[in-house]
Amino acid sequence: MSHSTIPEQFIENLGIMTEETYNKIINCKIMIVGLGGLGGYLANHLVRLGVDHLKLVDYDRYTLSNLNRQLFSSLETVGKYKAEVIKEQIYKINPKCTIEVALKNIKDIDIPNKKYDYIIDAVDNLDTKKYIASLGKKLNIPVLHGACAGWYGQVGWILPNCNLIEEIYGDAKKGIEEQLKNPSFTPAVVASMMASEFVKLIQDPKKATVNRILMIDLYNNTIISNESPSSKKE
Repeated sequence: MSHSTIPEQFIENLGIMTEETYNKIINCKIMIVGLGGLGGYLANHLVRLGVDHLKLVDYDRYTLSNLNRQLFSSLETVGKYKAEVIKEQIYKINPKCTIEVALKNIKDIDIPNKKYDYIIDAVDNLDTKKYIASLGKKLNIPVLHGACAGWYGQVGWILPNCNLIEEIYGDAKKGIEEQLKNPSFTPAVVASMMASEFVKLIQDPKKATVNRILMIDLYNNTIISNESPSSKKE
């Protein structure tokens, strides 16, 4: 099969995806909320897969403590807004991208209906995670959930009819990241799995982790699927 219609920089992706999948990917409009450990890697993965319309939401700036794990952090970017730095780096990968930046809390942004196809939850604040889940319901948009701390991670698609995020976090105010922190490799692994779930949902939804969460344990090399009781069939 000829791939002459696809730019050379994306042809290597076609080993695991079809040309039809690529054409769907380039038309996706995605909002990434949180541009730290997970979000930076996700932005990198998505633009290299062919996504060319992203909204980057994060009001935080890089600090020295980010250098151990956040992809686009460096001594040169300390003090700069993460979203602005990542926007600049994305243009170096694909200058044809359309990148919007919001240096705000997601709760302070008015998002029109049907503006985006997917929301990516890459934040580390539990209240914000629950808000993003509610936003997905309000806008009828699938949310790709991700979380990581220490050796552990979580990945899964949450559709608007699913309450799994609320069921997992309940009334909790703080996550385990506060105690376990994050090494260099965990955000990279979890973000890569999130990117693979994105491709699967586009290409073959039956293979995607939908209304379930993959609980990843890198220390013991295990992955457990956590399904929402409300999503199970009678």
